[in-house]
Amino acid sequence: MDGPSPDMEVRRPPMRRFRRFFYRNLGPPRMPGAFSLGCFLVERFPRRIPFTKFSSPDHYTFYIPRFGTRAYGSVLKGGLLRDFHLGGGPAAVTLAVTSRCPCSCYHCSAYRRSQDGEMDTATVKRVISECADLMMGSIVLTGGEPMMRGDLPELVAHVQRCETTPQIFTSGYFMDRDSVRELADAGLEVVFVSLDSPIASEHDGGRGVEGLFDKACRGLRYSSEAGIHTGISTFATHEGVAGRYVERFYNLGCELDVREITVFDVTPTGRMMDREDLLLTPEEHRHLSGLQEGQFARRRGPKIVTMSYVNETDIIGCFGAKYQLHITHDGFVTPCDFTPLHFGNVGDEPLRTIWNRMTAHPEYRKKTVTCRMQDPEFRRRYIRKIPADAPLPYPMDRIPMETF
Repeated sequence: MDGPSPDMEVRRPPMRRFRRFFYRNLGPPRMPGAFSLGCFLVERFPRRIPFTKFSSPDHYTFYIPRFGTRAYGSVLKGGLLRDFHLGGGPAAVTLAVTSRCPCSCYHCSAYRRSQDGEMDTATVKRVISECADLMMGSIVLTGGEPMMRGDLPELVAHVQRCETTPQIFTSGYFMDRDSVRELADAGLEVVFVSLDSPIASEHDGGRGVEGLFDKACRGLRYSSEAGIHTGISTFATHEGVAGRYVERFYNLGCELDVREITVFDVTPTGRMMDREDLLLTPEEHRHLSGLQEGQFARRRGPKIVTMSYVNETDIIGCFGAKYQLHITHDGFVTPCDFTPLHFGNVGDEPLRTIWNRMTAHPEYRKKTVTCRMQDPEFRRRYIRKIPADAPLPYPMDRIPMETF
C-alpha cells in the first residue's frame, strides 16, 4: 500500500501535445455543445476513446450518470440547452442535507455556517424535484455527515424516483453492513468516502476521530459487497504531493476494489479561508495532472480524477455555476461547496430563479477559467471583501461590484 505503482505517471509527450491541441481547439469550454458531445462519444464508443479510462463498463466517471439512463440523457440535453442559452441547468448538485457531523476536521469547508435551519424531509424532497426539473443528472447528498439523517434512505429513494442518480459523500463513520444495505436497497448508486491521508493516524488526527480510517475502509468494502459503486475522495496538499499520497491511495483503492479516486486541490475556504499559502504550485498541479493524463495506459485499478487536470482552462475549467451548484443544509444556493457566496435561498424562491440569477452575474457569465476559489483575482474581487465576522455563505449582492 505504501509504495507507489511504477507506472502511475506515463509520460508520452507527443500524445499529450496532441491531446492539448484537440482540447484547445475543439473541447470545452471554447466550443458550445462540446461537453454534451464528449458525453455522447464516451457513451457511444465505450473504452475505445483515446486518452480515457472508465470507472466501470457503464460509467465514464461516477460524476456522470450511467450510460443509457434518463439521467444521462438529461446531462446531454441540459448541456446543449445551457451552452446555447436556451435553458437547462448544471449537470450535478451537491446538496447538504445536514450540518451535523461527528468529526472536527481542521479543513472543514462548512466553518462559519449556521448550525440551525436544517431542511425537513418534505423540503429536501421538493428541492430534489426542482433539481431534477433543471435536468441535473446527479444529486450528491452531503453534509456535514449525511448519514446522521435518519431519513437518508427515503431521500435516496426520492432521487431515484426523480430519475436522477443518487450519490453520497461520507466520512464513513456510520457505515456498517446494515446501514449500507439499507442505502443500497433504497437505490444508492455511488458512495464516495473521504480520506485525507493514506496514513491512518494522520487521517484520524486531522478529523479528530480515532479509528476513523479503518471505519472508512470497512465501509468501502461493505459498499462494494452491496453493489454500490465506490470511490475515495481526497485533497492534495504540498505534503501530500511530496509524499505521493495519490499514488498510495491508488494502491489502497486496488486493495479495496474502489473504482474511482477524486483528488481535489486544497482550497482556502472554511476553516482555512485565509490560508492562501496552501495553494499548490504550478509544478504540483502538473504532477497531479500527469497522474490523470497518463492513466489511459493502465487497464487495472481505479480511475483517477484530479481537479488539477479537470479544472484546467483547456479542459473543463471552473465547475461552479456551469456544471454544478451547491445547496447548503439551510437552503442557500452557492456556485460550489467551496465558494462562500450565495445567490438566494430555496426557502424563499424557486431554484430555477436562483440559478438564472447566478448565471446572469457578470462573474459567472464569463467563460470558465481555472478554479475561481484558487484564482487570486477572484479572491481579491470577492472573497477578501467578505466581513471577517459574517456568517457564511455571504450574499453575493452585498459584495461591492467592480467594473469588468
